[in-house]
Amino acid sequence: MLSSSSASQLKWARYGPVPLGSCPDCPWTAPLKRLVTTSDKNGNAGRDFVKFESKAEPGKNLAKCTHFEWLDEYIGKIEMEGATLGLNFPSAVEQLGSTTTVGKLKEVAKEMGLKELKKINKQLVKLVNLKRQDNLMAGLFYFFVISLSFVYLLIINRLTKQSVFA
Repeated sequence: MLSSSSASQLKWARYGPVPLGSCPDCPWTAPLKRLVTTSDKNGNAGRDFVKFESKAEPGKNLAKCTHFEWLDEYIGKIEMEGATLGLNFPSAVEQLGSTTTVGKLKEVAKEMGLKELKKINKQLVKLVNLKRQDNLMAGLFYFFVISLSFVYLLIINRLTKQSVFA
């Protein structure tokens, strides 16, 4: 049925290294496992997925867990969680490479957070400049409308005075 393999088909998206967390459905602390389907059942041959199979831990009596999730959905969930934190996880995953040490992961996370903040700062500066231009254009527009209205009133006023005295 499902097993680990290096077989792949071109129709499924290929992902580089992905940070694997613990199971979201149970209190087990072991990380998820990334596997690839080998059977062609339902057209899923070569598709990546993450799976968690619970094993007995000494001193703990926890229920069995068989969490299963396609890698596409798992990465989408990671991206959504990253979006709520304001981080760009796809680029973090690309830069992560094969590093698995906690210290390097923290450094990468800090660096990615800093890069994202700098990017947001640049976008905010551009937005402020555009708002200034917008306000200036609106001010000039209202100035010209008021000026033309004033000139129009002066012309009408002179025409009415000339027609009265004529």
